[in-house]
Amino acid sequence: MTTWYKSILLTVCVSAMNFVSADCLFKPRALEKGDLIALVFPATYLDVDDLESGALENIKATLEQRGFAVKYYPEQSSPFGYLSDTDKNRAAALMEAWRDPEVKAIWCCRGGFGSCLTLDYLDFTYMQENTKIFIGMSDITAIHVALQKHGLVTFLGPVLNYFNSAEFDVEYALTSMENCLVNKDTSISIPGEMEIDVLNEGVASGELVGGNLTLLSSLCGTKWQLNTKDKVLLIEEIGEYHYRIDRMLWQLKEAGLFRDVKGVILASFDGCKAKIGESSLRDIFDKYFKNAPFPVLYQFPSGHISTQAMLPLNIEVEIDTSQKNITYLDTPFSG
Repeated sequence: MTTWYKSILLTVCVSAMNFVSADCLFKPRALEKGDLIALVFPATYLDVDDLESGALENIKATLEQRGFAVKYYPEQSSPFGYLSDTDKNRAAALMEAWRDPEVKAIWCCRGGFGSCLTLDYLDFTYMQENTKIFIGMSDITAIHVALQKHGLVTFLGPVLNYFNSAEFDVEYALTSMENCLVNKDTSISIPGEMEIDVLNEGVASGELVGGNLTLLSSLCGTKWQLNTKDKVLLIEEIGEYHYRIDRMLWQLKEAGLFRDVKGVILASFDGCKAKIGESSLRDIFDKYFKNAPFPVLYQFPSGHISTQAMLPLNIEVEIDTSQKNITYLDTPFSG
């Protein structure tokens, strides 16, 4: 794409009111073996136990064994309270990786908290003009949503500290990553042991958006609130009491996020628990989605679980409850 054409396209896209149309999407190129992957900490840093066990070296070695070059940005973090660094420094490290012409993908190492605090320091115009693969989940949802609002395609996938967990299926995660980012597969490989449930039957299509429920509800009422009009919305959560999930779903509903949505994917809700007398998760989901005019899947392989698929966000997908899967209707890559 020539520079002048990219400039014209960028001007048209930035002028959009609330979201960028599919014609104005900014897509990265696909990943190739040997490419440089930048590892970043836009939120919380690794725990002391992880650091002492050599987690940083293990993550780097795991990706290098799959044929990729790896570099941390920054090479040495300076933890700031519960964060990996100050808000400005975390944003600067992310932008440093994004500005490095050798870097083809940026993969977040940890969620936790703090991604939303970097948003006002990110250069979204530069990110649009110089697209890269961006990967993360959990607290990284805030950056996904901000990039989506600027028309960038991103990828919902595991944060890398999961690779140091004995329970985590690293092979499935890396295979899913390579199938999506390198081989450019157009469907999700569902682990054989997973039983995906159907809360509401149907077939629908729309751009895939979403992420962690706590982050999506926190963004409501801000300039970063997620736009779900004509979208397929994915939601996941971990370790919350059921009453809090009920409250956050109510907040999304009252903010209009379910009003014009085309479909909903309820992914993992691992470790979520009920107090005595509380409704079950299924009861809560039925309250919001049982009679909804769109298809709803439950227990999809995304979120804080041992089997995490790599999912492209902000591209057109089809949700089909008879197949209990989604299919890409567009490519997340340029060229």
